[in-house]
Amino acid sequence: MIPLSFHTVAQRGCADRLKARSSAEVDAPHGDIGRGRAIEKAKKSENTYVILLTLKSDTLVNSSNDLQLDYVVFAPVTAKPLLTGRSYVNANRAGPVVVGPTSRLPTGVYRESWLRDAGEEAADRILKKLNMVVPPTK
Repeated sequence: MIPLSFHTVAQRGCADRLKARSSAEVDAPHGDIGRGRAIEKAKKSENTYVILLTLKSDTLVNSSNDLQLDYVVFAPVTAKPLLTGRSYVNANRAGPVVVGPTSRLPTGVYRESWLRDAGEEAADRILKKLNMVVPPTK
């Protein structure tokens, strides 16, 4: 079982990046709302996209140390999934290319940094797919 604190760090990374690189208002609920509630929220909204983040173990590696962050963006009103994607929690990043999952998740500050990076990467991909301007990174 993946601790809720891991999900919170990845969610915070995604929300902060969306706020920093777009004019969108971002509401990040505490905890995991689940797919059903995300769809319900999207259907009730007239102009708000709903992003569902799911942190889970990489099933190909079959280890709780190898995590991936899956995301789905639901359209307002219809709740139709507009895009889906995945970000790996690892340090093997070279620009826009992710080499693949590593063999082990680090502990402490490094783990938190990797989780946050995965959330930020998900946000960058979402902004790009929705054709929102993403300023260059410092």
